[in-house]
Amino acid sequence: MNLPALRERSVFRRTPEVVCRRVGGESILVPIRQNVGNLDFVYTLSPVAASVWDQLDGQRSLDEIVDAICSEYEVDRETAAADVAGLVADLSEAALISQVETE
Repeated sequence: MNLPALRERSVFRRTPEVVCRRVGGESILVPIRQNVGNLDFVYTLSPVAASVWDQLDGQRSLDEIVDAICSEYEVDRETAAADVAGLVADLSEAALISQVETE
């Protein structure tokens, strides 16, 4: 799934059933269901993926997130867009984020 397929103006938010903890320089996502952490499905994020995760706030578009990644890291826009789209697709498939309906 690429950024144009998702639409650059698409907006996503983290699901409330996931907690993110920073441990030893890594960001770890743990899905929480019925107040219990599901340790069978723990996700470790790279620093770039953690930055994207932090920006999936239900307010920023994917285009804005790509701009922020390009500003924060030395990466060209095409590569950043592909990486963000891939991460968003993976997180969405794992039900860790959901798309926000926008007008």
